[in-house]
Amino acid sequence: MNSQILDLLTRWTERTQMILEREIDRWRTNDSGDLKRSLESEVRKKSSEILESQIEFLVRGRFVDMGAGRGQRANGIESRAGNRALTSASAGRKPKRWYSRAFWGRLNDLQGALGYSLMESSIQSIKGQLDQVK
Repeated sequence: MNSQILDLLTRWTERTQMILEREIDRWRTNDSGDLKRSLESEVRKKSSEILESQIEFLVRGRFVDMGAGRGQRANGIESRAGNRALTSASAGRKPKRWYSRAFWGRLNDLQGALGYSLMESSIQSIKGQLDQVK
């Protein structure tokens, strides 16, 4: 496995975690600090050809991102009829896109960087083969 790709993935994961922490602050999603403290990242080599980047955080962070889950209810009682009657505007919780926009944008960056890296290594491999033929 190319160590350049491992380094690239490690840097991407660390930077993405930093950006997510910044987005938590920017969107003011976390009064208690639990969500920000729960952010963890890890890069693993699963086999000789497979790398895995993992970013974990509390599940409720996704609900905050989507504007779903337990928000501030006017009457404090949840029921099926009450949930059906509520619209997103009256539910008391608006989506705070701290995760989805930042993560998917960063994923596009990773895809571009990996594509460029693989293209460069392919070019070098082909040049090496052509030099041996001469």
